[in-house]
Amino acid sequence: MKPATIAVLLAALLCPTSFTQSEHGSVCVAPVSEDWPLTQGGGLPICDSNKFSLKVDEQKTFSWPTKESVKIDGLDLSVRHRVVVYCDGKPHQSFTFRFSEFKSRDLCLFINDFYKTVQLWDPKQRPAPWCKCK
Repeated sequence: MKPATIAVLLAALLCPTSFTQSEHGSVCVAPVSEDWPLTQGGGLPICDSNKFSLKVDEQKTFSWPTKESVKIDGLDLSVRHRVVVYCDGKPHQSFTFRFSEFKSRDLCLFINDFYKTVQLWDPKQRPAPWCKCK
């Protein structure tokens, strides 16, 4: 074996994380009820549930689920992520987060129907039974 090959192999054994893909996390988006209450709340304006949409980072915007949870996979654990929630196609709420702020790599995103705000929880710290991603 050539000395350069031995050096690369030795480096790979001593620093395995530098030669592997970065680790990833996920966000489970809980469905919002189709019969969303039409009362004004603290965070979101009156908005039909099928008019909510969501965007994470530079990913494509998609409609907020109404029947089943949707899992957003492949989020880099080492960077800050931006979540934007749209109502009737207009940005309404946004926030950033890092996975390092949580104990879990699998988080739950939902609309709190009492406060009408979007919340991101760590299911290991706060149970979130409405997030049912596999």
